[in-house]
Amino acid sequence: MSVDRTKILQDTIKRLIRRGATVHLHKIASRTHAADLAEVFGFLTAREQEAIFDLMDSLEQKAMLFSELEEKILLELIEDMQAEKIAEILEQMPTDDVADLLGKLSDERAKALLDLMTKEDSEEVEDLLRYDAETAGGIMVPDFIALREETTAREAIKALQKEYVDVEMPFYLYVVDDHEHLVGVISLRQLVVVPPEAKLRSIMATDVVSVQTNMDQEEVAKIVARYNILAVPVVDENNKLVGIVTVDDVIDIIRQEATEDILKMAGAGDDLVESQSVLKSTRIRLPWLLASWIGGVIAFFIIGYFESSINKLVYLAAFIPIIMGMGGNIGTQSSTIVVRGLATGRLNLKQMWEVVLKELAIGFILGFFYGLLLGVVAGFRYDLWLLGITVGLAVISSMTIAAMVGSLMPMVFARINIDPAVATGPFVTTSIDILSVFFYFQIATMLLHI
Repeated sequence: MSVDRTKILQDTIKRLIRRGATVHLHKIASRTHAADLAEVFGFLTAREQEAIFDLMDSLEQKAMLFSELEEKILLELIEDMQAEKIAEILEQMPTDDVADLLGKLSDERAKALLDLMTKEDSEEVEDLLRYDAETAGGIMVPDFIALREETTAREAIKALQKEYVDVEMPFYLYVVDDHEHLVGVISLRQLVVVPPEAKLRSIMATDVVSVQTNMDQEEVAKIVARYNILAVPVVDENNKLVGIVTVDDVIDIIRQEATEDILKMAGAGDDLVESQSVLKSTRIRLPWLLASWIGGVIAFFIIGYFESSINKLVYLAAFIPIIMGMGGNIGTQSSTIVVRGLATGRLNLKQMWEVVLKELAIGFILGFFYGLLLGVVAGFRYDLWLLGITVGLAVISSMTIAAMVGSLMPMVFARINIDPAVATGPFVTTSIDILSVFFYFQIATMLLHI
């Protein structure tokens, strides 16, 4: 939904609430897509949210809204809602979404809601809650189409019409043996173009891409993206088919993981700012900023060590910010590229030195270009071309080293099983600042004989 449409819908709802135009609000609540309402809910007060929610007639629409709402808004919306009312809505939601929601509630309240749901639904949800929330088992949907190898295409179509009407992802039919082991897959398109008497065994694809229940959700998302499939089957340790992960869940995972990586790279934790208290935000950011502070103190001592050199040529200090800044910028670029590559699976640890050497070359070329420009500026400004050479070499060394550090550090962190996202931000910029200042004054000392 575009920003303009969101703003228009938000303003319309607020205006109608002020006027008490219940009939018009009812039309909006009933006809607006749940995804659009969910986006607007983030801009409404708690009272306005409740007013719109109460005007929604359909349990199915309320269930869709529950699935679309951000976690914080949803938890606040149901905080004072009657358990029976919540349970009615949960029964209309996909099982994996129900499990996600109940996992955020207290054990006591989650159990109370499960007790109010039908036995079949509650058992499916409890099965999902056994798995870690961020694994394939935790995000999978237990409703899928599974047929035997001897089933004919005609029988499969009849089964779709009678037994699997409410299945969330009907585009793939999974073929299992007598022990429920996954042995093949057939697309809905394949099913309708083959002769009616053809058995699934003869038309199924046997090279099925599947994931195990304990696989991390980020790895699941990579597999779905790599093979361009709408769903991936989930099997247990015995290759028994237990669920599927659908592409809509994968999109949510990619967005969530990307957000977490960006926040980690900035040293701001892995939660959005609106979901953090002041104390929590402060506690999360404190150690990361401490790294920057320590780096700054080290840089201060390095500059102090060369204080006599600065006193002889005061204008040396004028170039410190740009040398440190150019190094910091390219270091952040390199680390961001590498972290993103590792997160999407486009880069792997076997490519470490290939990636580092490539970024090193890029850093040198960019450093040479900007070093030449800054050297010319410095030479003309102070009419001292040896100073220009010094500044130019400092920029080259700063940007070359920064590109190497920015690309190497995330790869090293990944190799020792530490989230590479934490290697950027404070760690990279701090180390680059220290190295940039050190090499700048070393070059100045040698060339200018100070």
